[in-house]
Amino acid sequence: MDIISQCPDHLLLRILSFIPTKDVIVTSLLSKRWGSLWRWVPKLEYDFTRQNMRFVKFVYRSLLQNNAPVLESLHLKNIILYAESRTVDIGGWIDIAVSRRVRELEISINCSDEKFRLPSSLYTCGTLESFILTIKHCHLVDVPLAVCLPSLKKLHLRCIGWAYNATLLRLISGCTNLEELRLARPDDDGDYIMIHEAGSTIDYMSIFERRYMFEFMFDQMFGKGSSNGINAPLKYFSISNNYRIHNFRGIEKMPDWVEARIAVTGGSHKYLKEITYAKGLYVCLSVSEVMNPYDMIFHMLVDLTICTCTQGWWDLLTHMLQGSPKLRFLTLTNDHCRELPSLETPACWKRPSSVPACLLSSLQAFTWSGYKGRQGDKEVVKYVLRNATGLKKRIFISKSNDFGEKFCMLQELASVPTPSPSCQLLFDRIF
Repeated sequence: MDIISQCPDHLLLRILSFIPTKDVIVTSLLSKRWGSLWRWVPKLEYDFTRQNMRFVKFVYRSLLQNNAPVLESLHLKNIILYAESRTVDIGGWIDIAVSRRVRELEISINCSDEKFRLPSSLYTCGTLESFILTIKHCHLVDVPLAVCLPSLKKLHLRCIGWAYNATLLRLISGCTNLEELRLARPDDDGDYIMIHEAGSTIDYMSIFERRYMFEFMFDQMFGKGSSNGINAPLKYFSISNNYRIHNFRGIEKMPDWVEARIAVTGGSHKYLKEITYAKGLYVCLSVSEVMNPYDMIFHMLVDLTICTCTQGWWDLLTHMLQGSPKLRFLTLTNDHCRELPSLETPACWKRPSSVPACLLSSLQAFTWSGYKGRQGDKEVVKYVLRNATGLKKRIFISKSNDFGEKFCMLQELASVPTPSPSCQLLFDRIF
């Protein structure tokens, strides 16, 4: 007997859980013991890339024959739906999963019809903890008025067109214990999006949009002058790409912020002051896009990352250093190097009028990813290294493929004195 077959059932089921379902069922041919083991696998995954009638029937049969007491996860990937097609019954498969007390559901669909409906059973599934839905080329419709998903903690809605904003609102309002929310918009849908989370405890909210700008329109939802907004203790917030914020009152002054990521490269985005309670912050903004930068104090900020692809990032750096008295980790990077090049610090870079408190007391690590060794950039490096009295690590990562150029960078960086003799210099390596 082979070694694997000697393992206990629970271990074999654990191993089989990481294999696509069509391959799991093939193991039934190995021996009598393996013949029925596949029926108890609690995680099912179907990839419809090569979708045909035979495979659709296989999905039905294997779902119905699964005997796992709790269906931990069901993944239906790359489903293609045509208007005239009646063979793919996603609603039926979801009904089966709900009856098996599914905990995690992930569905990706490319639909030729304009409207897509999920079965009503899904909206009242008491065991569902994670729901990831990707829909292309259609709108999700007919979300019932009464949505009750008490166990749902993670909701990702990707590439989805909403026929009505109320559809999205009804869905979110029924998730009373939501901790993570991510929304994505398709290229061909420029409607406004409105978010109201009145009763839940969202910890993480991430919003992405590829092409069109849209707004948070809290006034339209609550009435003019209302003080309500996202009534949830947000801890993580991320917003990316071409947003125009009309009213950011809903997330202002939240003391539980842990991390915020703002990567908005165009338009009017004067709302950085609303997240001054963040402990970690990633910003891809120029100082001209920030409202009243001189008044911002980030009392809780310990980890700051600034993207160097935006015009004036160096001035934003100045203001952030002055306004972050507890900063411990400072990173300069260019995550958009393929679309936007890193901009060199100009010779006229205005240094802080006095040495920021964080450099004198708290800063422990300074990292520059994508460092090019340009003259203006050297001035930034010299200023930080010469004034950071408690610095422990200075890390530089070069994107250059020229060994000679990189060696010159290393020599120059090593020659910059630091107040702390024990400060490590790490080049092209992170420890």
